[in-house]
Amino acid sequence: MDKHQHEGTPHGPGAPMPCRALFERLSEYVDGELPEELCHHIREHLDGCGPCVAFAHTLKKTADLCRRLPAASMPPEVAADFQRFLTACLSQRKAP
Repeated sequence: MDKHQHEGTPHGPGAPMPCRALFERLSEYVDGELPEELCHHIREHLDGCGPCVAFAHTLKKTADLCRRLPAASMPPEVAADFQRFLTACLSQRKAP
């Protein structure tokens, strides 16, 4: 197998990040939510893995397009249902 493992084996210090591990964290990477050390491992993997580069570009493009969509208001009936749900959940937490 090449340096980019396409199975779910964990990567340790100095070992290449497997594609599956990259896929599991890529959304957080695209959103800038990961620590720099993990970002370094992801960039290192992307440096030589064509399929993962294509996947990363597609995910980034999708995220960019979604951010451009106008925000929609929650329909009043959905908001009321959600409020009832939250109230019920919080009531259950407070019960002894």
